[in-house]
Amino acid sequence: MSNNKTPQNISSYLRKENPKNLRILEYEITTEPIQNRYVKRLPDHIKDKIDDLYDNIVEKKPDQTVVSELEALIDRYPKIPMLYNYLSMAYFRIGDQENYEKSIKKNYQLNPDYLFARLNYAQLCDQQGEHEKIAEIFNHKFDLKLLYPKRKKFHISEVANFMGIIGSYFFKTGEMELAEKYYKVLAELASDYPTTQKLRNELYPGFFRRIFRKIFGTH
Repeated sequence: MSNNKTPQNISSYLRKENPKNLRILEYEITTEPIQNRYVKRLPDHIKDKIDDLYDNIVEKKPDQTVVSELEALIDRYPKIPMLYNYLSMAYFRIGDQENYEKSIKKNYQLNPDYLFARLNYAQLCDQQGEHEKIAEIFNHKFDLKLLYPKRKKFHISEVANFMGIIGSYFFKTGEMELAEKYYKVLAELASDYPTTQKLRNELYPGFFRRIFRKIFGTH
């Protein structure tokens, strides 16, 4: 493990609760980048370019130049689903909602087994109120190890986003007990992740309204 705050495996939390109808299998969680086989084969200067584009998207205000460079890379390396993921992020950051949605759907159509393609499409379905599609996107498998049985390691961002989306799915389909169990694990793993905060606000909206009123004196 590269981060002392990250547990050795995800199952240790849920064993304490002995949850009904919920089985979380063991896998390692890391904060180190996990590259797929296609990225590993790229020339070093292309890897560096992709890293620079990612930093530009996340840390700066990307523009159409970033989009054009990503599209050029996709044309050259169409088997790298991560590039489609970065493209949708770039569209979101520049406020192009139409192409943001189109790029998410295209990535899922082209790379349905890529976890972030699934996550992004599930999130889009959630935003559009199509909650019934979420279970189908993940083949009705609500544990990453069941979804990807050959993988032994997942990045913390994969785990946090997956559990947040699945927890929200359970909440919106009336499975409150399961939603709360996912939240408890998620709060231990990644309390500061947006998906954790979103699920927290969905589960406990009244609590946070009371805290807000107490701090700011509003009614």
